[in-house]
Amino acid sequence: CLSSAIGGLIERYTELHPGVDIICYVGGFKGVLLGHSFPVTPTVRRSASVLHLHGGSPIGNSRVKLANVKDCIKRGYVKEGQDPRQVAADQLVRDGVDVLHTIGGDDTNTAAADLAAFLAQNGYSLTVIGMP
Repeated sequence: CLSSAIGGLIERYTELHPGVDIICYVGGFKGVLLGHSFPVTPTVRRSASVLHLHGGSPIGNSRVKLANVKDCIKRGYVKEGQDPRQVAADQLVRDGVDVLHTIGGDDTNTAAADLAAFLAQNGYSLTVIGMP
């Protein structure tokens, strides 16, 4: 379940790399496009295990497809004339994200891989780790 996957990621990073900043994008790619995120605080890190006890997702989810420009415009995630990949790439760069964990199916992980390739073409390295 999404909640447990997020809890596990937070726990593992806290165990192995406690100095790494973790941010969560509210609603997944929707949050990336809109710049809606929140940091995982020390308090959240200490209580991450509680996420294994709950279903759903504490950060929400969305069915945003970065390649579907018309839908992103219709939903208000990007403006007319903007490329969702560019908007997402710019946000990740602003936030200093160099590792992106995605939780989802083929669409989610393909979009993340495409985004990493797009960033690489523009000189920015992004490692994507997809969880089905």
